[in-house]
Amino acid sequence: MRKPALAQIVYNATFPRPRTSDPGSFAAHITRNLVPEVRVETSLFYGSLDCIEAQYPGLDYSHSPHRMRLGRFPWHRKLFRVFDELGLTDAEISDLCRWEGTKSARERYELEEGVSVLDTTAYAIRPATPPPVPSIEVHFDDFCGSEEEQDLIIETLSDDTVRASETRTPSDFPSDQEDDEDEGEYSDEEVESCGVALNHRLLAAMAARDQGADVPLDEDWEQWLKEAGERGGYGEMVHAIRASQPLSFLPPHRRDGARRSTAAALPDSYLFSTSGSLVASNHPSGTAR
Repeated sequence: MRKPALAQIVYNATFPRPRTSDPGSFAAHITRNLVPEVRVETSLFYGSLDCIEAQYPGLDYSHSPHRMRLGRFPWHRKLFRVFDELGLTDAEISDLCRWEGTKSARERYELEEGVSVLDTTAYAIRPATPPPVPSIEVHFDDFCGSEEEQDLIIETLSDDTVRASETRTPSDFPSDQEDDEDEGEYSDEEVESCGVALNHRLLAAMAARDQGADVPLDEDWEQWLKEAGERGGYGEMVHAIRASQPLSFLPPHRRDGARRSTAAALPDSYLFSTSGSLVASNHPSGTAR
């Protein structure tokens, strides 16, 4: 069994179900459909046919610029699609395409006349400008360390993030919490240390009064009572006693806080009656009787 001719294969692919109006062979298809389109393209591209190139355009059906010129016409566009579907090589296409205006017609003329016809198809297209050389080169390998170094960097960043989140300034806490901490920041031992010394002084003054001596109970104590009564609170004086400051020393920034203090801030050792005599206290630090 003989292998079908290439022209017959292309014809069958172009007309899979030929109708009565279609050409009966590939040669008839060339004469009826392809050559008229070549003539129209030659007239549109060159204008008049007064030059040798216009008479022998030498269209190469495997050359991309020539395909672009002929691809505007329906039958040539379909022919190029069939070539691509069949996977024809450049040599097979050159052997098949041997009609008017093709490359084979020009080569035959050049051989007979001994001249070379110049192809000006791409004369108006200059070569593409090469892309500029990059001015910066980034070497990513320089930043790649071992897996142990990368794990150490990640752990260090994580620890810094945790420490930053745990670090809080006093301004980050609400004012109510500050008040609660101020009320409970002093322990019973601190209250006991200042209350015992004051009780000893007051007990000594009371004993002297019992003997008939006209001595004040304690000048600092009486001054404290006077100023505390005027302000209506004891927080400022308690702070002065705990800080080992003179009871007459009243820092300006503590005055407003002292006005808001209440008698509840006074330890049991400081309890007194309105008449000025000490009231018995059962505080473990000592009692005044």
